[in-house]
Amino acid sequence: MPPKVMLIGHADQKAQFLEALDSGRLHHAWLIAGPHGIGKRAFADWAAMTLLSGQADSPADHVARALVEAGSHPDHRVLEPPTEGKGSATHSILIDHVRELSEFLHSYPAIAPRRTLIVDSIDDMNTNTSNSFLKELEEPREKTVYLLVSHSPGRLLPTIRSRCRTLRMSPLSPGETETVLQAQFPELPQAELASLAQLANGAPGSVAALAGADLTGLETALSRISGGADPLQFARSVSTAAAGPRFDALLTLVPRRLAEAARRNPQPALFALYDEAQIIVRDALHLAYVPAQVALALADIMARAGRIQDSGPAR
Repeated sequence: MPPKVMLIGHADQKAQFLEALDSGRLHHAWLIAGPHGIGKRAFADWAAMTLLSGQADSPADHVARALVEAGSHPDHRVLEPPTEGKGSATHSILIDHVRELSEFLHSYPAIAPRRTLIVDSIDDMNTNTSNSFLKELEEPREKTVYLLVSHSPGRLLPTIRSRCRTLRMSPLSPGETETVLQAQFPELPQAELASLAQLANGAPGSVAALAGADLTGLETALSRISGGADPLQFARSVSTAAAGPRFDALLTLVPRRLAEAARRNPQPALFALYDEAQIIVRDALHLAYVPAQVALALADIMARAGRIQDSGPAR
């Protein structure tokens, strides 16, 4: 589905794409690469709409947008891991999913100047699927454009990378990040929006699930724990079933705060606490630890970090 707001940021990459289009030298495959959450899929949606609709705000543009939003545009497809059925258990794009697109990829546009395929993300293909998809890239149908989202382009098959023009996307500026989040969450209080934008660090998509987690209150509580407050009551407050977003935010906030503390006061003990917190967060996500135990462990780490910082700078 195309973005509901104008593409924010990525001006250089946008200019490169438009220059290639206007010059008549549009590459058939674009690798849209960069960290999670910085807007790569939004860029792919924008690029697809640009190719499908022609002139912005024209009647053809409005028709194309309506069809894409309804999932019924005959010249546009999105290939991504299924939410149910075959492949959903592994969050993978399988060979069968690629084969299902064969007829679409080997026909000519029906109503638009070009056909577009977004793959989000090509990282979700295993080796067999990647080799199958490579054949499509090697023999592209005229007027078909592939828009491939990748979070880790270095892990892709070199033969896939070699057949694409790469657009390396960068994190958004603080102002752009806040603009994206404000468009997504217009009812979020300004203080909470600012905290969310700061936590995003240029990748608004990485913190979207934390909207409504009361980050301001969470930051205050962590500061109190660092100052000597009892971590047990705090751990209970963020580990209930109703506090899901606050618990998720805690997993992000604690390592971030420890990293900042270590930069300000580079004591080995703070670096050790950072490593300890990272291990707990990693295992909590992969091994499904009990939230209350995880929250208490992280709160205890913050308390120990507070005592270390109170002892003064490293000598």
